Amino acid sequence: MTTPRSLPAVIPFLALSVLLAGCSAAAPLTPPASEEGGASAGPPAAQSGGENAEARGFPNISSCDQVAAVVGDYIDGLPLDKENSYIQPDAIGCVWSTPADAVGALTDIQSFSVDITEDSGDVPDPEAAAEFGMDMYFTDPRLDAVGGVGLWMDADSAVVGGGTGSVIVPGVDVALTDSRWGQEGRLTKDSLVDVALTLLEL
Repeated sequence: MTTPRSLPAVIPFLALSVLLAGCSAAAPLTPPASEEGGASAGPPAAQSGGENAEARGFPNISSCDQVAAVVGDYIDGLPLDKENSYIQPDAIGCVWSTPADAVGALTDIQSFSVDITEDSGDVPDPEAAAEFGMDMYFTDPRLDAVGGVGLWMDADSAVVGGGTGSVIVPGVDVALTDSRWGQEGRLTKDSLVDVALTLLEL
């Protein structure tokens, strides 16, 4: 059994949603206590084996411009937040957001981020995770083909549209976060998979 992967990536999005919406966040994603009385370590990992379970190499990305070419439809009109973006050998973070001095109305507050990280942990098993009450993991034929799973969470707010999710494959996690005040988000569970798999091929 392993600690759920990619959950840290969704925390900033949920915190932003709570701050903007002025309401409580969803219930903590903590598994129930085990029969022995201790807290469970998390959902079991998926069974490994076969070519699909082999770890992927880290994407060959040297700048956020490469990422922008893939997510262009989602960052239209948003400049790169250079202060909060970075490129490292084992971690990439690219954030596009409305500058503070460009916010004239609440609907101007928008952001989209991509985080790609190396991860040697096991890929979670969605069915086993659901038994722990963690139903944010999902399967998809496109992810099955690469030995991966997805994770998706809606903003779940009347005023903040968007969603955040991750594609988790052996060796690499790709997390996308879409947050827009007073507007529907552009990212969906389906497009999350398309964008993430395209980024993994770079």
